[in-house]
Amino acid sequence: MPELLAPAGSVEAVRAVLSAGADAVYVGARGWSRGGPRAGLPPDGISGASRECRGAGASLHVAFNTVPAAGEIHALLSAVRRCRDEGVVTVILSDPGVISLVSAEFPALSICASVGVATLNPSEAIFYRELGACTVVLPTAVSRDEVPAIKTASGLRVEVFVSCRAEFIVQGKCGLSGYARVADKIPERPGLDGAGPHSSAKRGGRCFLACAALPVDRTPYSIEEDLSDWIAAGVDAFKIEGRDLPPGKLGSLVSRIRGKLDSAIALSR
Repeated sequence: MPELLAPAGSVEAVRAVLSAGADAVYVGARGWSRGGPRAGLPPDGISGASRECRGAGASLHVAFNTVPAAGEIHALLSAVRRCRDEGVVTVILSDPGVISLVSAEFPALSICASVGVATLNPSEAIFYRELGACTVVLPTAVSRDEVPAIKTASGLRVEVFVSCRAEFIVQGKCGLSGYARVADKIPERPGLDGAGPHSSAKRGGRCFLACAALPVDRTPYSIEEDLSDWIAAGVDAFKIEGRDLPPGKLGSLVSRIRGKLDSAIALSR
C-alpha cells in the first residue's frame, strides 16, 4: 500500500496533515534544513511532532538537507541522535558522505536519500543503497516508466512528488548560485562560522530562486490524476511539497490528495 507523505512546518501543521489523512509527515531540522537559519523545527518542536505522529499511528521523517562543514560532524550526529531518541524513524539526507556516516553511526535509522541528490537512474540508486539509504526520492524529471528499473536494480523504496512547484532544472543538479548563506549566525551550527564564504552552497543558506526569472512555463507539477499508473509502476510513497504552507492550506491539500490516492488504490486492487 503506497503511503501519503505530507509536509509540515510546525507542530500545528503536523496535527492538520494527520487529521487530513497523512500516513507519514516530514519536517526540517532547524539549522540543518534548506530555507535559512530559521527554517525547520527546533528540538522541542521535533519532540512534539514525534508525539503527535505516534499518537496517530504515523511516522515522522526529519530532513537534514544541508552539507556539513568538517568541524560540524559532531554537532550533526548529536542532532540526529536527538531525533532518534525522540522516536524519529527516518532521516532525509542530501549528502553522500552524511548518508554513509549516519548509516554507520545509527544502523537502526531508516535513511532517505533526498531529492537533493537527484537520483536519475538505476546506477545512481544502487550507489545510494550501498552508502546506506533505504529510500530514494526521485526528481520530477524521472518518468513513471523509469521507476520499475530503478526499483528492480536497487531494491530501494521509491518516493515521488505528487504535487510540487514547477521545476526548471533537475532538483539537486542545479548549477545556479541560488543558494547563499545569510549573515545571521545559526545557533545549531556554531562550527559553520569558519566554513567558507557566505555563498557556500547548501550550508545553512536558502535558495533565492535565481531560476524564477527564466521565461518558462510555471504550471505546478502534479500527478494527481495519474496516481493509478504510478502505483502500478511500484511507487511506495507519494510526497507533497509545502513545508512553508500554513496548517489550514496544508490540511485542505492533503485531504484532497488523500481522497484521490484512496480511489487510485481501490482501482489498483
